[in-house]
Amino acid sequence: MKTVRTKLKRAYRKVYRVLIGERDLWQQIFNIAVIIAIVGAFISTILSIVLGNTPMAIAAFMITTVFAFFCLIFSIKAKDVIYAAVLFSVVANFLLFPVMFFTSGGIRGGMPLWLLMGLVMCWVVIRHKVLYIVYGLGLAFQCACIFYSVRHPESVTYFNTDQAVAVDIIQSLILVSLIFGIIIKFQNRAYEKKKKELDNANAILERANERITLQSMYALAKTIDAKDQYTNGHSMRVAKYSAMLAERMGLSASEISEITNMALLHDIGKIGVPDQIINKPSKLTSDEYNIIKSHPVIGYKILSEMPEMKDIGIGAKWHHERYDGKGYPNGLKGEEIPLAARIIGVADAYDAMTSNRSYRQYLPQDAVKQELEKGRGSQFDPEVAGIMLDIIKGDPGYALREHQ
Repeated sequence: MKTVRTKLKRAYRKVYRVLIGERDLWQQIFNIAVIIAIVGAFISTILSIVLGNTPMAIAAFMITTVFAFFCLIFSIKAKDVIYAAVLFSVVANFLLFPVMFFTSGGIRGGMPLWLLMGLVMCWVVIRHKVLYIVYGLGLAFQCACIFYSVRHPESVTYFNTDQAVAVDIIQSLILVSLIFGIIIKFQNRAYEKKKKELDNANAILERANERITLQSMYALAKTIDAKDQYTNGHSMRVAKYSAMLAERMGLSASEISEITNMALLHDIGKIGVPDQIINKPSKLTSDEYNIIKSHPVIGYKILSEMPEMKDIGIGAKWHHERYDGKGYPNGLKGEEIPLAARIIGVADAYDAMTSNRSYRQYLPQDAVKQELEKGRGSQFDPEVAGIMLDIIKGDPGYALREHQ
């Protein structure tokens, strides 16, 4: 049973793709209208045979079915549906439906519904003036057919009353349910299409926002670094080293991106530190050092105003914490310190040692290695420091420092 259902679904999708698919809206509507005509004419043929209707009426229904099918094929293969629409509207309004009207009960049978169907066919595909003409002439001609049948009842082959009512009810029920089903289908497809377009627009907007945010962060990072004449480019380098460490630790692309952004803004709190303290060439006083030590908290408060990037302040607040718990501002210890802050802390220390400062020149590479070894497990996370040492081993020419 399940296999049969699967095959039916597959067949339905294939037929739907061929008949409707991703075509022009007007062609979709025309194809649906012709499909309804085919179904309705086929049902009428069966009913006429069962009810013993005249051979001429049965033939008219069958011809309509075949002709509508031909128009459907023509529409699918044609580049412009207008030619198929004009053909179907002209022949249906002026020949097929009027013949069916006179041979299948007239106004006492089901044919007024078919006359209406012929006129609707014009409306659903009107895009050119010729179809307005077809509609107007078709309306006049069909009204004339109705008046003529009333004036000359002998020209109409009647069903008996019960048969006429049965045909009307069954055809109306099937055709109306088909029409409603198609309308709902179209609404669902339109909703899905709009939703897809909206999702695509949101994705584009999100990417644009990300670009704007990144550009803003780069601008902020450069603004921060510009306060210290000796450490220009520090934030960019720390972000670069942090990304290298995170990648070697096997973190995901999204985690690496987050840590890189945190590192870019890890020193944003220095905006609140006076320039004369940051650029002081001599040793800082205890008061000045306390002011410097306030920059992580200042930075965290600034970045906490960015709710769309709720974790961006982690690096700013805790990159000066030590693995042994002797850091600041909170004295966090070991893995109490967020991993991103531990990574940024090592990257920050590496750049501090390999950069010229107001109070000293950059350290030789061997001295940097010794400091990192010395700080493993005390100042630095031992794993992160070990990875930094591996990076240094792979850089015998000290090229990482020279690219500053």
